[in-house]
Amino acid sequence: MSKGKKSKSRVIRRAEGAGPRADAPAENEENADVVVERPEPTPPPPPRPTGGGGDVTQPIFGGEGEILHDPRQLVEAANAARDEEIETRLEDLRRTLSASLDQRGPDHPGTLHARADIALALWHAGRHDEAIELEEELVTDTIRVHGEDHPEAVTARSNLASSLWSAGRIDEAIVMEEAVLADAERLLGFDHLATLTARANLAFSYTTAGRKQEAVAVQRQVVADRQRVLEADDPDTLDALANLASAMWNADMIDDAVATEEQILAESERINGADHLETLQARVALASSYRHAGRNEEGNAMQDRVVSDSERMLGEDHPATVAAKKTRKLNSAPAA
Repeated sequence: MSKGKKSKSRVIRRAEGAGPRADAPAENEENADVVVERPEPTPPPPPRPTGGGGDVTQPIFGGEGEILHDPRQLVEAANAARDEEIETRLEDLRRTLSASLDQRGPDHPGTLHARADIALALWHAGRHDEAIELEEELVTDTIRVHGEDHPEAVTARSNLASSLWSAGRIDEAIVMEEAVLADAERLLGFDHLATLTARANLAFSYTTAGRKQEAVAVQRQVVADRQRVLEADDPDTLDALANLASAMWNADMIDDAVATEEQILAESERINGADHLETLQARVALASSYRHAGRNEEGNAMQDRVVSDSERMLGEDHPATVAAKKTRKLNSAPAA
């Protein structure tokens, strides 16, 4: 079965129609003129002694023992490295914000964007409560500076809605997403890319909240809009179809969901080619859907194709190939 995904639009759409902001402060044109003092690089820590803690010495015949590190320590080290990278990124963003505050003031668009970049980094790090706190302040300040109907204000509210959704505050996210969609339609037009993204996010949130029929209705419109507005064969249209199939499954619209997944496979073969990984994934989803719909012969035939394609494209020992073989074995019809 298809797995839906939420379209996240975490970009500032400039009033002048410029593209999305850059993630890195140095690449943000609006902040390129801000002088930021960089701290001296921190020297690397001394190397850790080997063989301590949970490390184990594995004897090797004919040679010295090899140190096998405790897996828990490796996980902890990886998490610590990730946390350090996040903090380093946040420190850079906060320095840019501080410099922009000093040189341009709190209400300058570049300063507002610098604050949004910090919230974005927190969101990527899974620190949703912190991101929400910053974005709530940013919404208030953006409306005060630009006005409620400015595209920047709509974007700030859209970003806040995404963070609310990520934090599990679905009902609050939906209320905000409905307002964002209405404003985007009114201010930017029905065919603007920001409007298309706002509608897709709302459809996905409806699915998450169990509002199944509303999710299907809105997602149908998302597909129609993308087919009408985007260039032919745009991959976002296939994503929209996958989200529609997922919404249909959630609404127990089994035949419609399977028909949509058959369309996805046909379109992926035409656009990406028969041997593309996206096409292989579409076959995996359709094989599963056939079985769930009780169409076992078609499901098994499609699973056989998945196995042969996986062996040829990925290799017999690839985890995906092994999983495909296991699925075929579990679902094959018993011998007569």
